[in-house]
Amino acid sequence: MIQYILFLLFAFSLLFNQSKPEITETDYLAKERARVIQLADKYASEKPITVTAESSPRSAGGIHDFYSEGDYWWPDPDNPDGPYIQRDGLTNPDNFTAHREAMIRFSQISGALASAYLVTKHDKYVTALAPHLKAWFIDEATKMNPNLLYAQAITGKVTGRGIGIIDTIQLMEVAKAIESVEESAVIDESEIQQMKDWFSEYLNWITTHPYGIDERDHGNNHSVCWAMQAVVFAELVGNEEVLEYCKEMYKTVLLPDQMAADGSFPLELKRTKPYGYSLFTLDAMATLCQVYADDSENLFSYQTADGKSLENGISFLYPFVENKDSWPYQKDVMYWDKWPVRHTFLLFGGLAYGQEKYLELWNSLDADFDTPEIIRNMPVRFPMLWLSDQEKETIGKLDAKLISDAAAKIIASGVVNYSDFGAKGDGKTDDMQAIIDAHEFANEHDLNVIADDGASYYIGGKARTAIIQTDTDFGTASFLIDDRNVENRTSPVFLVSSSLESYKLDGITSLKRNQEKIDITLPGSTLITVTNSNKMRYIRYGLNQNNGAPQTDIFLVDKNGNVDQDAPIIWDFEQITEITALPIDEKTLTISGGFFTTIANQEESKYNYYSRNISIQRSNVIVDSLEHRVIEEGNQGAPYSGFLNISNCTNVTVRNTILTGHKTYSTIGNAGKPVTMGTYDIIVNRALNVAFVNCTQTNDIDNNVYWGIMGSNYSKNLLFDKCVFSRFDAHMGVANATIRNSTLGHMGINAIGTGTFTVENSTIRGRSLINLRSDYGSTWEGKLIIRNSKFIPNGGNSYSASLINGYNSGQHDFGYTSYMPEQIIIENLKIDDSNHPDDYQGPAIFGNFNSERTDDSYEEKFPYVLTKEVSLKNVTTTSGKDLRISNNEVMFKEVKVEIH
Repeated sequence: MIQYILFLLFAFSLLFNQSKPEITETDYLAKERARVIQLADKYASEKPITVTAESSPRSAGGIHDFYSEGDYWWPDPDNPDGPYIQRDGLTNPDNFTAHREAMIRFSQISGALASAYLVTKHDKYVTALAPHLKAWFIDEATKMNPNLLYAQAITGKVTGRGIGIIDTIQLMEVAKAIESVEESAVIDESEIQQMKDWFSEYLNWITTHPYGIDERDHGNNHSVCWAMQAVVFAELVGNEEVLEYCKEMYKTVLLPDQMAADGSFPLELKRTKPYGYSLFTLDAMATLCQVYADDSENLFSYQTADGKSLENGISFLYPFVENKDSWPYQKDVMYWDKWPVRHTFLLFGGLAYGQEKYLELWNSLDADFDTPEIIRNMPVRFPMLWLSDQEKETIGKLDAKLISDAAAKIIASGVVNYSDFGAKGDGKTDDMQAIIDAHEFANEHDLNVIADDGASYYIGGKARTAIIQTDTDFGTASFLIDDRNVENRTSPVFLVSSSLESYKLDGITSLKRNQEKIDITLPGSTLITVTNSNKMRYIRYGLNQNNGAPQTDIFLVDKNGNVDQDAPIIWDFEQITEITALPIDEKTLTISGGFFTTIANQEESKYNYYSRNISIQRSNVIVDSLEHRVIEEGNQGAPYSGFLNISNCTNVTVRNTILTGHKTYSTIGNAGKPVTMGTYDIIVNRALNVAFVNCTQTNDIDNNVYWGIMGSNYSKNLLFDKCVFSRFDAHMGVANATIRNSTLGHMGINAIGTGTFTVENSTIRGRSLINLRSDYGSTWEGKLIIRNSKFIPNGGNSYSASLINGYNSGQHDFGYTSYMPEQIIIENLKIDDSNHPDDYQGPAIFGNFNSERTDDSYEEKFPYVLTKEVSLKNVTTTSGKDLRISNNEVMFKEVKVEIH
């Protein structure tokens, strides 16, 4: 296994240190770098929340006082209004926890932002951190008082206890963060000093107040945690007296009194959560020792006269972390299944004792976890803050030759396998990090990626994305994407991206519809995306009404600025608020194979879209022979924005691929009334020249339990060829689309847009041949062509058929003029209307687009431009009834119908 981890070292060393001729860091730091940057970017926009944000009526303190309640204290069932009673190891869920949660949040944000600064030296992370530090320690309105007089109170017994001081272990990484960012000079020196003054005052309180003395002398993990945080705060403020005191306390009290000869902690083993408390205590001891790692007397090497040492403690616990099932003592009464995680003692001990197996195990465990009990008992979550430069260098020299040899072997083979980077493929182990690392290495060295034959990769809910920039063959491998507990629902599993950077365009202030040339010179053919955020289009009507979306377009230009007229500019842009160039990769990237299964989320049925998918944001891509299925859909669920999500690109072909229609749910729309809500397994958004060839779906295309398979926005030149799908949908507009040699099911064709929409050699089983979406004005500015096709209204169920359907009252402003197709050409169409109601008069060309328009006096506030000409040739009906123009003869009386 170690060689797999060391492979990772090489890849990330190159990624982050391309200027260095030699490899100086291992995968441990590399993975941590990637992690902290991702977390820091996530936290960068967060606002401070301090103890003043919430308060409890049970607190005896004021608004600036930290307050918490004893975890294991509960109301007495025999005396509900009396003092609480203890139930050791069982946390009372009704406790006030807001201050603890705010402090933990503060710790996480501080650790991530400061670590990202150490990695990148980008001042933006310090700028984002500064408001949090000032809010907690400086600002009079929001700061916390530097004491814990009211921590771990017990109703009816005490207003606070010394035992509550353990809550401020969460401030250790805040202190380390201040140390780490001080050199940046982003935060004024006087403010840094004020922060240190706060910690000096708090350190004085915990070392002199009776509560502090009680906690220091309490025994078990509490005494260890008192010393651990005291040395961290003392190091920040330069209190040598406390540093010396705690060193002697470790040597003469903590280690000899708490550790047994075998390395165990008897005081923790007799608790109701012996496993978790043993891990916690050893983490705390290792962290305390780490503060003195550069000291002349290294506590990692200290041993009592009877042989007790931190090394013994790690040797005792390591086997039970490696294999928890071997734990010989009783299981914890709570959270047994949540341990172990990425424990500090494995990292610090691995470095101190040169034990690669400790580092390897540390690296394999979860670094991010969401169980509050685990979070509060893992105060060291950002190791970059704790390691010296020398320790980082030491990690990098564990086995440089093995690293380079292993990397060379992969490069020589010409392909990267996920197993090269430690993926187990057993269907249980979360292999996502190994998958990410394999693609990182492949991208760096321009190597293809091949999944291990027959492997089953489990992908958990952590917010991690694998970047694909080289050909990838998923082959016969399976991927199980578990969406039941997800950190970030908008984070894709795979992102197919270009190595070419997008860039803003200067000097273009306006554009005209159908403009043929732009005054610009480019390196090559380029996609242009443009937005006027001051002009709203697609102002939606109906149960999901909204105020529209900013006017946007995407089009293709050559290096001389000539606009591709097959995908023209469709709006006048009197003003441009953003315009971006997206370079196009000339080489085609191919993604093939793979059996993907999504375990559906169980969220409430609201419009909280999930994007745990394959996101394609690169031009010239082929997806071939992929399968996606969905399991465990329940009675509710949040929707998905496509398992295949294709955006901001051109020339993408999906072929020989099987997808799945998702279950349809009900929710409350923007108008406050129930609406059906569904999920598309395909989304095409701001993309050109996208084709689906020989693709199908797993479920019955006529089963209306499931939503339509495909939706699109702002896209041009879409193609279905030899596809069997339940739906084609142009949501906020498409320019030019073709359905050929295909069959569409119960949701049929739903479209709005411009250009030419062609249906040929196809079978349509929807309620209409083409439905022009009424929520966007039933607009198609262009022509419809239907040739050599078959229309089976409502999938063969009894129905009064109409070919073109929609609704527009002329009373709603959609942000544009709405048009019916100017010209409709229908040739060789067979209408199978054999199953119809008794009063059926025959199929209509047009549905009743406005039932209120019954005579010529009807006035449209926003005129709806009707079709000028319909051309019919060889249109037949199974019922034998003639084709009619519409039930609304008044509305369509001026339409010219030619029958050839």
